[in-house]
Amino acid sequence: MLLDYFSFFVLVLVSCILAVILVIFSYIFVLEDPDSEKLSTYECGYEPYENSRHVFNIRFFLIAILFVIFDIEMLFLIPWCVSISNLNLLGFWSVIDFIFELGVGFFYVWYTNSLNWK
Repeated sequence: MLLDYFSFFVLVLVSCILAVILVIFSYIFVLEDPDSEKLSTYECGYEPYENSRHVFNIRFFLIAILFVIFDIEMLFLIPWCVSISNLNLLGFWSVIDFIFELGVGFFYVWYTNSLNWK
C-alpha cells in the first residue's frame, strides 16, 4: 500500500526542497539598490492625494462578489454542456439543481434591488 503513494511522497518532497532552495537563493542573490524614486509612496510617480483610509461604497464589493459567483457558474456550466451526452441521471439533475439554486440567488438579488446605485 505504501508503494502506491510513493510517487506522491516523492513529488511532495521535491516540491518542498525546491521551495526552500528558491527562498534561500532569493535571499542570497538579491541585489538591493534602493533609490529615492523607488522608496517613494507610489512607483508610478503620482503623489497621494487622499488618505489611504478612504471609505469605499459597499456596492463595489457587492458587485465584485456577485460577478465572481455568476462567473463561477459559467465555469461549471461549460464543461457540463460539453459532456452532457456522457452523464448519467445523477450528474444531470445535480447540475439542474445547481442552476436552480443560482437562479433563486439571482432573483433574490434582483428582487432586493441590490444592484441599484440610488
